[in-house]
Amino acid sequence: MQHSIKLKLSEQQQQLLKKDSDNISSVLFDIIPAYSDQIGYMLQPYHPRQKVSKVEVAPASISLLNTGSVNLKIHYVLEEYSACSAIDTEEKEIMSVTVTLDARGDVLNLVGAYWPSLD
Repeated sequence: MQHSIKLKLSEQQQQLLKKDSDNISSVLFDIIPAYSDQIGYMLQPYHPRQKVSKVEVAPASISLLNTGSVNLKIHYVLEEYSACSAIDTEEKEIMSVTVTLDARGDVLNLVGAYWPSLD
């Protein structure tokens, strides 16, 4: 199983990427947190019995690949609830995510890890 999400960039975010394309790591580090809820929804199917929360980019994890895409690590928390909706446990998780920019430059495509055990 592998999940992905497309994030529509605002005009300001598009201009930031165009203006500072040589420093894409810092630009993505600034842009990705604005979409933490949406990225959490992308991660949720990987953990069907827990709730994904507190999504953030791992510092110094952003690397540019030869293909023009970017690889980064996402830190997040898994919360497990009891029957009375009280949080029983919280676990910290990390997932490697590949990010590409579409041809028009207005959509970021994020693709999560492939987990064959969940197919």
